[in-house]
Amino acid sequence: MEIHFPGNIRIKRIRARLEGLRLSPFTNIDGETFARPQMNGFWRVEMDLMCAEEDEYLALSSFLTAMRGGNTTVLPMTTHWLPNGSNGRRLNGFQEAPEFTAEHAGFASDPFPGFTLRAPCARRNSFIDVNTPELSRLRSGHDITIGERLYKVVNAVQLDESATAQRLSLMPNVRDDRAAGALVIVDQLRLRAQMESAGDLEAWNIPSGEVTAIFIEAF
Repeated sequence: MEIHFPGNIRIKRIRARLEGLRLSPFTNIDGETFARPQMNGFWRVEMDLMCAEEDEYLALSSFLTAMRGGNTTVLPMTTHWLPNGSNGRRLNGFQEAPEFTAEHAGFASDPFPGFTLRAPCARRNSFIDVNTPELSRLRSGHDITIGERLYKVVNAVQLDESATAQRLSLMPNVRDDRAAGALVIVDQLRLRAQMESAGDLEAWNIPSGEVTAIFIEAF
């Protein structure tokens, strides 16, 4: 079952690490040790989550309890380091969820539509070709999302010196087949995950608290 990540709790810190890219070392008959590479790997995300009032406390408490049942969620992987939009100004990835309903889940607006796949990509591809706005480009170190899968850009070059086409090398490798024209999300980053472990909220006296939760990418 998928649990909505509560929009009214506060994220103090996000630390994401790509793990599982190397298996146990292999030693040959001459006693020489080699690393055994693995194609994909997985994301491990550590989040410091905070609540400071009753609604936030209840939302965080129910979310942690539900996630202990082995359910999945889509994590909002917010970051300051976003590319520019079509107007040449940096995009904003910190729009708050609206308050018109107590049960709101998801992002406050649609993701920026300026980046799309220029050509189809297949599972396990190590790079993708993208269409970009003329006043923006992706750089090494930027994060992107295709579907609900998170990728780190580790190299970016312009295609045929075009101002609106790039080839991006990604880690991990592409998870799913995607058709040309599919949206490449750059501002509302997300990751489908399960919870590995989390601390406990204090259940008495004050409706506030802070916990650290660790999530593993779900497949």
